[in-house]
Amino acid sequence: MYIKDNDTQRKKEIYEHITMVNIFSLFIVMATLILGGDFFQEELYTSIDIKVIFFLMISLISFTLILAYLSKNRSTQKKKFITKYDVFYILLFTLGAVFALLLVGDKFYFAEVILLLPIIIAASIWGKRCGLLMATMCTFILFINYFTENTLGHFWQGIGKNLIFISIMYIVGWFIGAIADLEGNYRRSLTILAHTDSLTGLYNHRYFQDKLAEYSETATKESPLSLVLIDIDNFKHYNDSFGHIAGDDVIKKVANVLKTTLNDQGFVARYGGEEFVVVLPNCSSEQAALVAEEMRYRVSKCKFMGHRYQLEERITISSGISSYPSHAKDIKELLKYADQALYRAKSMEKNKVEIYFSIFDNLELGENEQDVLNTIYTLISVINAKDRYTYGHSERVKDISMKLAKTINLKAQDLKILAQAAALHDIGKIEVSRGVLNKVDKLTDEEFIKIKNHAVWGSEIVKEIEPLRPASDIILYHHENYDGTGYPEGLKGEQIPILARIIRIVDSFDAMVSNRPYKNTMSKLEALAELKRCSGTMFDPVLVEDFINMIREEKIKKYNI
Repeated sequence: MYIKDNDTQRKKEIYEHITMVNIFSLFIVMATLILGGDFFQEELYTSIDIKVIFFLMISLISFTLILAYLSKNRSTQKKKFITKYDVFYILLFTLGAVFALLLVGDKFYFAEVILLLPIIIAASIWGKRCGLLMATMCTFILFINYFTENTLGHFWQGIGKNLIFISIMYIVGWFIGAIADLEGNYRRSLTILAHTDSLTGLYNHRYFQDKLAEYSETATKESPLSLVLIDIDNFKHYNDSFGHIAGDDVIKKVANVLKTTLNDQGFVARYGGEEFVVVLPNCSSEQAALVAEEMRYRVSKCKFMGHRYQLEERITISSGISSYPSHAKDIKELLKYADQALYRAKSMEKNKVEIYFSIFDNLELGENEQDVLNTIYTLISVINAKDRYTYGHSERVKDISMKLAKTINLKAQDLKILAQAAALHDIGKIEVSRGVLNKVDKLTDEEFIKIKNHAVWGSEIVKEIEPLRPASDIILYHHENYDGTGYPEGLKGEQIPILARIIRIVDSFDAMVSNRPYKNTMSKLEALAELKRCSGTMFDPVLVEDFINMIREEKIKKYNI
């Protein structure tokens, strides 16, 4: 931040100096024309000379143009291209100096010095080349002036006497232009330093935030802004195995792959740690997914030191994608939704690209129901902050439940209700404290009652929204056991809705294979064996068989079976 503040102050001071030089140069040109034109005569004290008014108006207009131009071009960095406004601006001073020299130059001693003004201005704004070019132009003007006023012999004699002045014009153009170029190069170096991550050479987090805000101002539905958040999978495992130096090499190599894959579509920045972010203006989420998929593929094919000892026997990345304005209403939401999509990709399978979506996006809601849904969004965010496991667990339960439901050919309407219920089945845990949710020791009777009540609380929350009401019963009964020993109502067998029976199986399976502070993680085969053992008591035996067959046949990558 210090570099940026110092650079801003330096830029402001240079701008002030250039502005003063331009205004003072204008004053000299106009004063030369007025004084040399004998405008201040005795008659002026008794009458108004129209020429004085004309020159005052020209001075005022020129002054305004100077301020307008310099305000538009406050940067002291050298431009790649000279615009028509640049040409018009320098012509303003050049013509003023030429008129002063040709019209009233004979009334001032060594009036040719006025030609230094456009040289100084051109060199200070556009650098050495433009300064030398303007010096050449002013030399040509000087030749014309001598040629029109003298014979050929006197012309060459006059030019010979002014060789020193001509040399000075070139020296001024070269020296001031060189200083301007050095200043511009210095400022560009500072800008690069302030915007670049020292490890990877990518843009840093500050540059990313600034450009994201800039791009969001012009993004529309027809020209959306997409964000890809990328994380290196199992990077902590690699760091712990091979050390931080090797880990840094992985980060640098992945960064290079991402940068070379992107080309000129947008830019890549290091978000922090082993995370990267890709900003894609004028790009839909589907187009961004193609870019992210290509990045994922290229990284997975790269060879890194010790990659065979990784959990996947290679280095991989996962990506989450969101778009503005189709997904998010501002850049804060854009980042949040990309992060949620990334977390979903990592919690499910890793080495995967996920586009953000919400099961609530297409609900037809009344005004009051929209307020309740906004509250549910807030509750989900609170649960996510309170217990990240619950959020990831709900996402996994939703995805695997949908796979099982499609395997047994449930109807489309049932699939929609199942997706909503599975995503929200633990929302009632908002009423349970963080300490109870993450408690390592055995729960007290009072604490266990609170845990059991989360199904009732969740059902009551969801029931407030008419389009979600069918999912409320599924949430209420997702802890009922097939033999009637579950809660809250002790339903058994076919009394339990089939969607609740599906969630009961998937919920238990994911809990068994997930790492939690209060229990040991089972292997995937052990979890399947436990489902089989409890088939007919806790779980629907037919659905258990369907689930086991689905896992074995599809070989879900997450569970590596």
